[in-house]
Amino acid sequence: MRRRHLTRVLITGFAAVAVFLAGTAWANHRPGNVVTVGVSVSETGRYAEPAGRFSNAWKLFVDQRNAKGGWLGHKIELVQYDDKSDQQTAIKLYEKLITQDKVDLVMGPYSSGITDAVANINERYEYPMMAPGAASLSIWQQGRKYLFNIVAVAQDYQKGALHLAKEIGVKKVAIIGENTLFPLQAGEGAVEWAKKLGIEVVLNESYPPKHTDFTGLLQRINSKGAEAILSNSYYADAVAQIRQLKELNLNFKMFSGTVGPGLPRFAKELGGTAEYVLGFSQWEPKPNVLKNPGMDEYITAYEKRFNETPNYHAAGAYAAFEILEAAIKKAGSFDRKKVWQALRELKFTSMYGTFKVDPTNNMNQHEGVTFQILEGDRKVVWPKEMAEVKYQLPMPKWEDRAKR
Repeated sequence: MRRRHLTRVLITGFAAVAVFLAGTAWANHRPGNVVTVGVSVSETGRYAEPAGRFSNAWKLFVDQRNAKGGWLGHKIELVQYDDKSDQQTAIKLYEKLITQDKVDLVMGPYSSGITDAVANINERYEYPMMAPGAASLSIWQQGRKYLFNIVAVAQDYQKGALHLAKEIGVKKVAIIGENTLFPLQAGEGAVEWAKKLGIEVVLNESYPPKHTDFTGLLQRINSKGAEAILSNSYYADAVAQIRQLKELNLNFKMFSGTVGPGLPRFAKELGGTAEYVLGFSQWEPKPNVLKNPGMDEYITAYEKRFNETPNYHAAGAYAAFEILEAAIKKAGSFDRKKVWQALRELKFTSMYGTFKVDPTNNMNQHEGVTFQILEGDRKVVWPKEMAEVKYQLPMPKWEDRAKR
């Protein structure tokens, strides 16, 4: 009898110790005081160019904060995988991050399509997730609670270009783009803005992903009498389209891209062929234009580490961590429910702009800018109150450029 009693005492004692240790472990969060943030991003594949800047920015942020003591006294550990620019791979990886790696928090991937694909994972497990790489408005129209937008929506990417088209007297435009989520949404927005501004859309056509020969499409656009092309493109397709316009000697008053022209590589690779192209940017490395706090320090640190000036992809990725950090500080905890509530209530200005979400968690305080490539540099030309220079439109004909 005494042996049984002793056994019960030991079991009870061990249980008490276990409870105590569990409480201690929770108080310290993890052994070694580490907080983990999981992410899958396109290190390879068709999105590797912009997504690589996400990766750069995250590493910079984590190293900077850890040098100052991390978050709430915890070292930040980034658990990162390569989704290979593939939706199904990304879904599996976010499931792994949450159920196997048991990360404390997650960060969103690159592209609207991949973000939309993985969003149901973090909804199921109730993980708040910043989405620095997703602009498609439809993602926030599905009743999701845990996904937070920080960028201007895809539907407004061609807004500035169409206002400029109106100013220079363009009557007819063609709208083209890849047949995936973001370009389709950008195209829908372009159609609506053209309608509002009284501009006729003479062609609205999508092409398959990885399409490279646009000869027939560009000739068809020309035959329709379009005066401007609004291309809701990524990098490779935007480059191919501009090159083929030159090869075919087809002249338009305006060519406006979306993601492609905003990448530093675009102007470098195309050289003079990229001149006068318009593009949209969520952010530009121009503190004198955007006037957001902390821009100078961020740009200097990024340039020193990666030997290039950050573009809007790098800035948005860095800002997503700044916003998450502000929510953690507001919550005073890594508890996901508390962090989620803090994000819902937060109004915070980072070097990227002001973050404040509407009831759908869509960010309603951020607007981008339209730029034009002039002498190899992106110059903000719209909105007028933020313009660095006057736009140079209509675009000169190819033969006239050669004479300059």
